[in-house]
Amino acid sequence: MKNAALGLLFAIGAPALASCSATRLAYDNADTVLRFMASSYLDLDAAQSDDLTPRIVRFHQWHRSSELPAYAALLRSAGERAARGITAEDVAWGLANVRLRYRGFAAKAAEDAAPVLATLAPAQLAALERKLAEDNAKFAKKFLSSDDKDRRHAQLKRMLERFRDFAGDLSPDQEARIERFALDHERHVVLRFEERRRWQRDCVAALKEQHESQALGRSLAEMFTRPEPRRSEEFIREDKRWDEDLGQLIVDLDRSLSPKQRAQVVRRLSDYAEDFAVLAGKRKEAA
Repeated sequence: MKNAALGLLFAIGAPALASCSATRLAYDNADTVLRFMASSYLDLDAAQSDDLTPRIVRFHQWHRSSELPAYAALLRSAGERAARGITAEDVAWGLANVRLRYRGFAAKAAEDAAPVLATLAPAQLAALERKLAEDNAKFAKKFLSSDDKDRRHAQLKRMLERFRDFAGDLSPDQEARIERFALDHERHVVLRFEERRRWQRDCVAALKEQHESQALGRSLAEMFTRPEPRRSEEFIREDKRWDEDLGQLIVDLDRSLSPKQRAQVVRRLSDYAEDFAVLAGKRKEAA
């Protein structure tokens, strides 16, 4: 459920991804990592870097106190639902909540970063465009190969890894069910990639056109909170079908879980919830 986005906005918003990666150490040091990530996308001058640093620290503190408790509660509820058996309604609930949390934190990241983003010079924006193009080329090479066999293998491998991360080893029947889903939604991967590039173009255009920080922050935040008006009819249609079919896939897999697999799913969700709760209770001095 990880989306691609404009470099600095993803950099400043990456604590959510870092904490989900499984190590509390990564989250506790995320502000340092974020500054490095920002520098890899933008050639910031000294003044911009000095302005960005406390913004990242404050965002990290806000995320720890405001978002992590919500993540912990969400994962605890998901664990309870997994323990008793997942329904299509449970999947819809999960997707809706994850998107809501993501859109909210990404919008705040955009508004918090806007005073720095509004000062970017043409050369810095050109550097950002080059970095995004490099990232897109790497993604396309890995997941959108013109060779049918290579493309399907890469996409299926990614899906299998995600399910194995929660359920452990999968049976041949479970893997076959996931493969059918992946093959049936190859077009969705293409459309999501097109949406990713369209979103990047819109963001860069906003950075080029708007240099008043509050107006820029509002524009970027709206791109996160209300993406639907900018999306193509085909993407909206295929995304809805993907959601529905994913719900059925998860329900089908849930019914096929062995006791060992179900215990692992519940334990994995519980471990994530505990990590979020512990991290939310910690405090780190501002830089």
